[in-house]
Amino acid sequence: MKKIFATMLLTLATTGVSAHGYYGGLGYRNNWVAPFVVGAGMGYLATRPYYAPPVYYYPPQVVYTQPPVYVQQPYSVPAGYVQQQILDANCNCYRTVLVPQ
Repeated sequence: MKKIFATMLLTLATTGVSAHGYYGGLGYRNNWVAPFVVGAGMGYLATRPYYAPPVYYYPPQVVYTQPPVYVQQPYSVPAGYVQQQILDANCNCYRTVLVPQ
Protein backbone atom coordinates (compact mmCIF):
# COMPACT_ATOMS: atom_id res chain seq x y z
CA MET A 1 0.00 0.00 0.00
CA LYS A 2 2.86 2.37 0.76
CA LYS A 3 4.40 1.69 -2.63
CA ILE A 4 1.19 2.51 -4.45
CA PHE A 5 0.72 5.72 -2.45
CA ALA A 6 4.31 6.80 -3.14
CA THR A 7 3.91 6.04 -6.84
CA MET A 8 0.69 8.03 -7.07
CA LEU A 9 2.23 10.94 -5.19
CA LEU A 10 5.28 10.97 -7.46
CA THR A 11 3.09 10.80 -10.55
CA LEU A 12 0.90 13.68 -9.41
CA ALA A 13 3.95 15.74 -8.49
CA THR A 14 5.52 15.34 -11.92
CA THR A 15 2.35 15.82 -13.96
CA GLY A 16 0.90 18.72 -12.00
CA VAL A 17 3.66 21.18 -12.87
CA SER A 18 2.48 22.00 -16.35
CA ALA A 19 -1.15 20.91 -16.49
CA HIS A 20 -2.11 24.06 -18.34
CA GLY A 21 1.42 25.34 -18.64
CA TYR A 22 2.98 28.71 -18.41
CA TYR A 23 2.26 29.31 -22.06
CA GLY A 24 -1.29 30.50 -21.52
CA GLY A 25 -2.81 27.56 -23.30
CA LEU A 26 -0.62 27.97 -26.33
CA GLY A 27 2.27 25.92 -27.59
CA TYR A 28 3.36 22.42 -26.65
CA ARG A 29 0.66 20.54 -24.67
CA ASN A 30 1.97 16.96 -24.55
CA ASN A 31 3.83 17.37 -21.27
CA TRP A 32 1.83 14.50 -19.75
CA VAL A 33 3.35 11.71 -21.89
CA ALA A 34 6.70 11.25 -20.13
CA PRO A 35 5.29 11.42 -16.57
CA PHE A 36 2.52 9.04 -17.59
CA VAL A 37 5.02 6.50 -18.93
CA VAL A 38 7.21 6.82 -15.83
CA GLY A 39 4.21 6.54 -13.49
CA ALA A 40 2.80 3.55 -15.36
CA GLY A 41 6.15 1.78 -15.20
CA MET A 42 6.52 2.48 -11.50
CA GLY A 43 2.94 1.33 -10.87
CA TYR A 44 3.62 -1.88 -12.73
CA LEU A 45 6.79 -2.56 -10.73
CA ALA A 46 5.07 -1.74 -7.43
CA THR A 47 2.10 -4.04 -8.00
CA ARG A 48 3.58 -7.08 -9.71
CA PRO A 49 3.71 -10.21 -7.57
CA TYR A 50 6.98 -11.48 -6.23
CA TYR A 51 7.85 -15.06 -7.09
CA ALA A 52 10.48 -16.68 -4.92
CA PRO A 53 12.94 -18.94 -6.72
CA PRO A 54 12.17 -22.63 -6.33
CA VAL A 55 13.99 -24.51 -3.61
CA TYR A 56 15.38 -27.91 -4.52
CA TYR A 57 15.74 -30.57 -1.86
CA TYR A 58 17.97 -33.45 -2.76
CA PRO A 59 17.37 -36.81 -1.09
CA PRO A 60 20.16 -38.02 1.18
CA GLN A 61 22.67 -40.34 -0.37
CA VAL A 62 22.05 -43.99 0.52
CA VAL A 63 25.04 -46.22 1.15
CA TYR A 64 24.46 -49.95 1.24
CA THR A 65 26.83 -52.09 3.29
CA GLN A 66 27.04 -55.78 4.03
CA PRO A 67 25.65 -56.75 7.42
CA PRO A 68 28.16 -58.32 9.79
CA VAL A 69 28.31 -62.09 9.72
CA TYR A 70 28.16 -63.76 13.10
CA VAL A 71 29.58 -67.24 13.33
CA GLN A 72 28.34 -69.17 16.31
CA GLN A 73 31.13 -71.13 17.87
CA PRO A 74 30.35 -74.66 18.98
CA TYR A 75 29.58 -74.80 22.65
CA SER A 76 32.09 -76.62 24.81
CA VAL A 77 31.70 -77.45 28.45
CA PRO A 78 34.49 -76.02 30.63
CA ALA A 79 36.74 -78.43 32.48
CA GLY A 80 35.37 -79.55 35.84
CA TYR A 81 31.69 -79.02 34.94
CA VAL A 82 28.93 -81.27 33.61
CA GLN A 83 25.70 -80.34 31.82
CA GLN A 84 22.46 -81.41 33.49
CA GLN A 85 18.80 -80.68 32.87
CA ILE A 86 16.83 -79.64 35.92
CA LEU A 87 13.21 -78.62 36.43
CA ASP A 88 12.85 -74.86 36.98
CA ALA A 89 10.02 -74.10 39.40
CA ASN A 90 9.48 -70.53 38.11
CA CYS A 91 8.51 -71.49 34.59
CA ASN A 92 7.77 -75.22 35.09
CA CYS A 93 10.22 -76.10 32.34
CA TYR A 94 13.51 -77.91 32.02
CA ARG A 95 16.73 -75.89 31.76
CA THR A 96 20.23 -76.97 30.92
CA VAL A 97 22.71 -75.89 33.57
CA LEU A 98 26.38 -76.45 34.34
CA VAL A 99 27.02 -78.33 37.56
CA PRO A 100 30.47 -78.81 39.10
CA GLN A 101 31.68 -82.46 39.13
